[in-house]
Amino acid sequence: MNERTPFTFKKHLPGLGGLAVLLLAVVETVNAVSAPARAPSEADWQAASQTIRSAFRPGDLIVAAPAWADPVMRLHLGDLVSVDMATRLDAAAYGRVWEVTQRGARAPEATGRVVFESRHGNLTVRRLERTPAEVKFDFVAAWQQARVSRQAGGAEVPCALGPDRIQCPDFGWNSVKPAVLEIDFGLREALYAQPVGGANLVIAYDDVPMGRRLTVAAGLHHVWLRKAGEGKVNLEVFVGDRSLGRIQVGNRSAWSPHDFDTTDFVGQRQMVKFIISTDNPFSRHFGFAAEARS
Repeated sequence: MNERTPFTFKKHLPGLGGLAVLLLAVVETVNAVSAPARAPSEADWQAASQTIRSAFRPGDLIVAAPAWADPVMRLHLGDLVSVDMATRLDAAAYGRVWEVTQRGARAPEATGRVVFESRHGNLTVRRLERTPAEVKFDFVAAWQQARVSRQAGGAEVPCALGPDRIQCPDFGWNSVKPAVLEIDFGLREALYAQPVGGANLVIAYDDVPMGRRLTVAAGLHHVWLRKAGEGKVNLEVFVGDRSLGRIQVGNRSAWSPHDFDTTDFVGQRQMVKFIISTDNPFSRHFGFAAEARS
């Protein structure tokens, strides 16, 4: 009688590895062959664009999914994509969102009730509506109202308001100014505020109308510049003398809005303060945006 040879994984490993490579090759071949058939045509994009243009209103948001389709969307609809829209803090302040999607993808900004949907070849257009956040105060837009100082060792050095920035003494790069920055591979309108070693950069706003939350996002500017440094940057948020918490960013940090609860201050006018510090200031091209929202 013949005895059955037991299966040993190690003995069959070369064969299994070859089978895995073959299956991977088949999958990649199928994807390569089918991809052109799933890609939107120029006619698809033109039809989708016309649909959006026919009902677009100023203040609407347009997004594409997957995210890598955004440049193609802007090729066809770029005249409707304002600078404010392209460099927004987030999408919460938009009550109407147009989503142009392909391959079943969805944009994270496209939340709310779908009130319109149409298909154009391999593209789907949706319009979603929701209650937008009410922006009570935009800290970037109101940058000229800020009081900026550099604090170290108990001493405070005030910084001076200029035509396009608030400039601190001694270091030419030590300033606060509005700018469009590349953060997390996207363009963001932010306050450009490089931190200083061994000191705090303090940005304070008086008489801010308070809602239920402060929404803050931060990051490091310029993909190559942020790779040159290693330090972490801290942004601590205060209302009056109360610390609401802090955000820490490094080279790999995403532009991710944080909501700080301000329900205790609803209806009041308060001083809001941002304190920026770092353990290593080299090549820390820091930027942040913030809004008081209801």
